[in-house]
Amino acid sequence: MPPTTHRRKLTQKELRAPDEFTTLVDNARDFLVKNLTQVIVSTAVVVVAGAVVIGVYYYERHRDSIASARFYDAITALNAGQNKDAETQFKQLADEEPARRLGRLARFYVASAYIADGDLPDARDSLVAFLAEERDPLFRSLALTNLAVVYEHMADWKKAAGAYQQAAADPGPEQVRAELGVARMLAKAGDKQGAIVAYRGFLAAHPFAQQRQDVMESLALLGAPAEIPPPPSAAAGGPQPVVIH
Repeated sequence: MPPTTHRRKLTQKELRAPDEFTTLVDNARDFLVKNLTQVIVSTAVVVVAGAVVIGVYYYERHRDSIASARFYDAITALNAGQNKDAETQFKQLADEEPARRLGRLARFYVASAYIADGDLPDARDSLVAFLAEERDPLFRSLALTNLAVVYEHMADWKKAAGAYQQAAADPGPEQVRAELGVARMLAKAGDKQGAIVAYRGFLAAHPFAQQRQDVMESLALLGAPAEIPPPPSAAAGGPQPVVIH
């Protein structure tokens, strides 16, 4: 005899209860229908924002490319001794692209063009403006040394010594030159004892420097005891501005 199968009779409430998965799908559909406009707008905003970001990126790269070409043309003019053309091009780039790296560097290089052209006040102003924003130690050292050279040519020994001293504070390719510049400016300003101390400090810090003989001669001229006699004639070269090519 087959086993008796008991079938439970579904109640009316259970018959009316929707399946859980079906309910979730229906709720999602209802939400989409009710909020379709908002969803479409939100999606469009995301798409537009992405397009703007991509567009800005490629636009900025395009501007960088243009700035690079202009900077190269200005450097070419400077190297060719076309100082006026270089001044104009560097100044325009600096004024029109102040937020770009090449725009900021243009202030350093336009100063070099001014120095080559003998325009010391404009060279000074350009270097001061460049140093107000520049943070790279190498370019700061070079700019401070050039600024010291400008002040030295303008016979402003005190400011020249200050600029040389700042340049000498950081290790770099111009540190030795700047240290000697400090001593030289002290001597020109009439601070004989300060110059002697600075020159002796240089010899102590750089006992094998190529400039050792020149320093010994400078000490002798200041009346300080020299370890070796100076040669009959010494090449006294004036300060020159620093330019990176």
